[in-house]
Amino acid sequence: MCAMPHNWIPTLSVVIAGASLAAPAGAELVVSGVDEVLERNILAFTALDDEACDAEDWLIRRRSRTLRDEVRKALEPFGYYQPTVSTDLSFDEDCWQAKLTIDPGDPVRYRDVDVRIGGPAASDPAFSDLPGRDKLRTGNVLRHADYDRLKQRLQTLAADRGYIEAGFEASRLEVWPAEGVADVALHFASGPRYDFGEIRIDQSFVEAEIVRGFIDLEPGTPYDATELTQTYSDLSQSLYFGSVEVTPEIDSAADGAIPIRISVQPGTRIEYTIGVGYSTDIGMRFRAGYRNNRINTRGHRLLADANLAQTVQGLSAEYRIPLGDPRREWFSITGAAYVEDYDTFENDAQRLGVRWTRTMAGDWLRTVSLDVSNESFVVGEDIDTTRLVVPGISFDRKVADRDIFPTRGWRLGLELRGTDEAIGSSTSYLQLVTRARWIRSLGEDNRVLARLALGATASKDFNRLPPSVRFFAGGDESIRGFDFDSLGPLDAEGNVIGGANLLVGSIEYEYHVRGDFYGAVFVDAGNAFDGMDFAPETGVGVGVKWRSPVGLIRLYLGYPLSADDRKVRVHLRLGA
Repeated sequence: MCAMPHNWIPTLSVVIAGASLAAPAGAELVVSGVDEVLERNILAFTALDDEACDAEDWLIRRRSRTLRDEVRKALEPFGYYQPTVSTDLSFDEDCWQAKLTIDPGDPVRYRDVDVRIGGPAASDPAFSDLPGRDKLRTGNVLRHADYDRLKQRLQTLAADRGYIEAGFEASRLEVWPAEGVADVALHFASGPRYDFGEIRIDQSFVEAEIVRGFIDLEPGTPYDATELTQTYSDLSQSLYFGSVEVTPEIDSAADGAIPIRISVQPGTRIEYTIGVGYSTDIGMRFRAGYRNNRINTRGHRLLADANLAQTVQGLSAEYRIPLGDPRREWFSITGAAYVEDYDTFENDAQRLGVRWTRTMAGDWLRTVSLDVSNESFVVGEDIDTTRLVVPGISFDRKVADRDIFPTRGWRLGLELRGTDEAIGSSTSYLQLVTRARWIRSLGEDNRVLARLALGATASKDFNRLPPSVRFFAGGDESIRGFDFDSLGPLDAEGNVIGGANLLVGSIEYEYHVRGDFYGAVFVDAGNAFDGMDFAPETGVGVGVKWRSPVGLIRLYLGYPLSADDRKVRVHLRLGA
C-alpha cells in the first residue's frame, strides 16, 4: 500500500478542475422556433441527433443534408406541411454543433369531415359520446394521431360491444397542403350486435351452483366485454379460485350469439396468518389466524382467530355457508370466548351466535343476528354474571374511491338489538347504535376526516348489563387526550361504570408533509351519559402519520381541555 502525501486533497481538486476545463464540448443539435412538443418529435426523427462527437465529419455532413426532410416528416403529424427550415452546421477541434431554425407556417385545418356510423351501433348510446370524436371538426387543426385514435376506438368499442362483423366502408384522410386543408371520410358499418351465447364452465372441484353464483352473464342478452371483465374480477376475488379464464369464443359465434368459456382452477385452500400491532388502548397485540376457504364442494368456509394482548385475550371462529349469490348472501355460525382486563372493568365472556347477511339495494349490507352470551364482569361496585339471548339487525354501507387511504368516501352503520327476560335473558334492554365516518380531500394531498358515534339504551336494570352493552368514552378511537374507556357516569365511589347513552364526535385535518409522512390536527368531543345528563369532554391535539411498508402508523398527542388532570397523553396505533 502506498502512502498518500498529506497535501493530496488540494492536488486532486486541481486535477479534477483541470480535467473539467479540458473536457470537450458535447455534440448538440439546437432547435428553435417551435414549441416543446414539436421539438421533441423533431429530435426523435433526426438521425444527426444520435451522432456522437467522434463520428466522421463526412457522416455528420451527410446527416445534416437530410435535416430539412426529416423536420418536414416530424411536423406533418401535427398539421404543419409547409415549414421553412434553415440549418447551420459547424465544427471545432473537438466536436460538431448544429442549429435548426424553423418557421412551421400555418397549420392544415379540417375542411370536410364526414364521420358516419351505420347499422345498429348508430343508436347505441356507447357510440354517441365516443372520446375524441369532437376533435375531428371543421376548422380544427389536423392531428394525424386524432384521426388514428378515432379509427382505433371505433374498432375497439365495436369489438367490446359485440359488433364482430364491423368494418370501415371508407377511411380516408386527404391533405391539400397548398390550400391548407384536409378532408376526412370515416364510414363505419357496425353490422349486427351479437348476444351472449352458451356459458360453458370448466371445473370439477366445487358444485356448479357456486361458480354460477359469481356469474351475471345471461345467454340471449347483448354482448358487453365489461361484463366479462366483471365476471373475471368476481371469480378472482372469491378466494375459491386461483386461475381464472373468461374467454369469448368469437370463432365459434353463430346465429347472432357468442359462446363464453369460463375455466377456473382451485385457489389456495388453507391459509395461515400472523399479525402484530400496538395501540395505547390495549397495548401490544398478537394475532394468529386460520382460514379454510373451501371445506367442501358446497363452498363452506371456516375462519378462526386467536388474539393475545396485554388487556384482552380471546378466540373467535366463524363457519360461513354461501346462499344463492355467494357475493351478496351467506349464513354464519359464530363463536367467541375472551377475557378483558382494563382499568375501568373486567369481563370474562363466551358467545355463540348465528347470522344471516345479505347485500340489499344500494349496496347496504344487512345482517340479522341472534347471539347467546354469558358474561361475568366487574364494573365499579357491580359484580355479576349475566346471560343474554340477543336478537338484532344491522345495516352497513361503505362508499370510497379506494380501500386503502381513500381520498373521499363515507361509511354508515346502524344497529338495533335487545332482549327480554321472557326469552331467557337475565335482564331486559333495547339499544340503538349509529356510527358514521366521512373523508374528503382538500387539494391533492390533504384530507378532512370526521366521525360520529351515537348510542341509546333503554333498560329497567342497568347495573345488570355487562360492559359489552354499556357505553364508555375516551381513547385512541374515541376522545383523544383521555385514557381508554375512562369517561362516563360514576358510581358513589367515583368509579366509571359506563352510561346508557353515547354521543362522541371528531374532526381532523390531515396535511401532507413529504413522502409518506402526514401531519394532523384534531378536535374530539363527547361523552357517555345517562338520561339527559350530557356533560361533554373535549380533547385537542396534533399527530403524525406514516404510511409504512407494514401499514399505517399513527402517533397523536392529545390534550384534555375539560379534565382536572390536564396533561398531554400519547396515542399510538400500529396497524389498520
